[in-house]
Amino acid sequence: MIRVRTPEVALTRAVRFLHPRIPLYVVPRGAGEFMIGATMIESADRGAVTVRSALELLGAAYALHPAFGEAEILEMSADVRPAYPDNEPRIEERGGRIFVNGFYRHGFLLAPAFAERAATLAFARAGERLCAS
Repeated sequence: MIRVRTPEVALTRAVRFLHPRIPLYVVPRGAGEFMIGATMIESADRGAVTVRSALELLGAAYALHPAFGEAEILEMSADVRPAYPDNEPRIEERGGRIFVNGFYRHGFLLAPAFAERAATLAFARAGERLCAS
């Protein structure tokens, strides 16, 4: 993930770009700031950003819009993806808590539907507790 700032790019919503070698997404954060992500390296390593990842990500961003070539880099970071081995999101209950995890890179698309499911589950559990008291 790389966070950049440039007044030369005007996006108002998230963009998914299917580059020939690397899928890319760009999320506008306001005030000319953008979060660029989506390297495709499969790893459980929580290490730093590699040169290869940075080059691929920045190259794909530049292919999307050449103005990203002059953007100010604010942050670069790497981490593991929020996914389960089967890449399917889940709602789980443990210890009286509801956990909603595993959205991988599709969280902004799936979040509304899963929030509704989690709320329905939470209200059902609250109703069961009221009936049991």
